[in-house]
Amino acid sequence: MSPEQLQNFEKILRNRLQKVQSDIEALLEELEEIGTYENIEDIEDLAQLESLNDSDKALLRRLLEEKRQILKALKKIQEGSYGKCQDGSQIPIEKLEADPLYEC
Repeated sequence: MSPEQLQNFEKILRNRLQKVQSDIEALLEELEEIGTYENIEDIEDLAQLESLNDSDKALLRRLLEEKRQILKALKKIQEGSYGKCQDGSQIPIEKLEADPLYEC
């Protein structure tokens, strides 16, 4: 992989990290607001709140996992092992272009 390609992947990953971090912060704020139960008027509202809360928590888990994977990929760039499988073989650039977090 050329230094220019590597630099491009780093830029893509840093932008993605920024977006994921922003989404995490917004979701945490939403969960905090939902958790107050101030606007609950009946059991139906409570059931809807519980459902939203569960789906938001699932989304938060997914975003946190994506953040972990992005940080791992950025670390690999710093170490010089990005785009390589554990056995040392090169990951096709097309796979990385489709998914910069691809691992063998």
